[in-house]
Amino acid sequence: MSNSRLKANLFNLDKGYYLSKNDPLFWNKLFQRQTDNPEAMFHVGMAAEREAKDYLEKYYTTRVDKYLNLYRKTIARSCNLVKSSFQKGFIHARLDFLRIEREMHLTELRIAELNRPTSYSKKQIILIFISAVILSILGAYVFLPHTESLTMNEHNHAYMLPYEVIEGIPPELTIISDNQLVINIPEKDSTKEKIVNALIERLKMEYEMSPLTATQVIAVDDKDREIGRAIWEGKGENIQVYISTIKTETALDNKEVQLWETTTVIRSALYQFVKKNGYLPKDLSGLNQAYPNNYLTEFPQEPYKMKNTVTTSPTRDGGWLFSYMEFSADMDLVSMVKKALKPNLSYDKDIPFMPLRILIDKANNNLFVLSENRIIRNYPVALGKDNSTPEGKLFISKKVVNPDKNVPKDRNVYGTRAMELANMNYAIHGTNTPSTIGQNISQGCVRMNNSEMEELYAMIPLNTEVEIFHNLSDIIPIESDGYVPPRNLYSNSGNLREEDPFTDYHWAD
Repeated sequence: MSNSRLKANLFNLDKGYYLSKNDPLFWNKLFQRQTDNPEAMFHVGMAAEREAKDYLEKYYTTRVDKYLNLYRKTIARSCNLVKSSFQKGFIHARLDFLRIEREMHLTELRIAELNRPTSYSKKQIILIFISAVILSILGAYVFLPHTESLTMNEHNHAYMLPYEVIEGIPPELTIISDNQLVINIPEKDSTKEKIVNALIERLKMEYEMSPLTATQVIAVDDKDREIGRAIWEGKGENIQVYISTIKTETALDNKEVQLWETTTVIRSALYQFVKKNGYLPKDLSGLNQAYPNNYLTEFPQEPYKMKNTVTTSPTRDGGWLFSYMEFSADMDLVSMVKKALKPNLSYDKDIPFMPLRILIDKANNNLFVLSENRIIRNYPVALGKDNSTPEGKLFISKKVVNPDKNVPKDRNVYGTRAMELANMNYAIHGTNTPSTIGQNISQGCVRMNNSEMEELYAMIPLNTEVEIFHNLSDIIPIESDGYVPPRNLYSNSGNLREEDPFTDYHWAD
């Protein structure tokens, strides 16, 4: 054997001491000398599993309790070692740990079935008791989390990663919108401990299926109110469990306001579609078309189960319920839209509807989004100098993602989103000079911060009415009801189907 191959076959422990990788006891010897080596820990644990299975086979053949006790002792050691290997960073140990865990449970069920007597002897009762104690100790060691911010009375859940329990709602930055699901917890079971256990158990199931995907699980009560949320951001991050133990009337009202708002947004898109075309679409995908028929980029998520899927059957498990119906000119369009489109939830209150509209106050450089006279959003804007922003009634005639995308950046002044008005010389658009917001500095267009423009774009459908006033406060009283809208109800991702690569826009910026 060449020196290079010989060297590759040796494992350098240190101080000139080597182990041969061909040695059948290599992993045992390495583990004896490096007890924190996760790979050695894994291989020793797998060898212990094979040894445990030999004891189990002997027990099945002889029914001698000695072999059963040896099996339980050895499989417990195997499980502990493989789990510890995973926790120390040996990712390949994860699936084997889960498999061993399941097989231990199934084996105990099988043993219980084989040994089920018509009556128990004193000796059998003692053995059962000892077995239960061993399994309880094993479960405590294997499954209990390593960190927790609050002390719980009991731990009935199983999970491999540390977690902490936090009373309150999660910061918006931690909320995961792409991979989330909702579980229902009856009011009678909505103690803090049971909520934590249910969230962790479900998060564990999702982790087993997709261990590399950040996930969150939302717990709601019988009235679809959020009572807890478990968030795992992936990799080595701890799980964060938020428990809404204090349900103030304001919090409940805010959730209901969010439902009213998101329902109004999707209903407004349907309303404008029917008003423009004279018929209902066969399904709501007609509202998510490419430019120039892009009423909405995507549907908003209802706030209780955080879904935006559309169904035609009232399953009440979240998203939106659409009921197709024929439309005629003599029908009340607002009433028909209310009937055709509802949240797919167990929510028994009436959700009023009037289509969204935009009002712009030139005197105070503000843009308002309203439903009837109820204000949903209020944004600062830049307007035209020398009173060049036109007053009167207009409407949104186009919606464009990344307007003038092909124009050099130093000449592209329209930001990331734009909504052209019925007067094609003007638009509401983002800006690459946010310092101008609040001033009268444009050639007549309405400028907004890009982030706020992206939210407005996601809410407002095509054909929405826009009315520009010289001084809005003289006409409509502007009052706040204390509602603080969250910033995660609408997606700000730009859909390339909504770009217009063939037009260079020349609005009166």
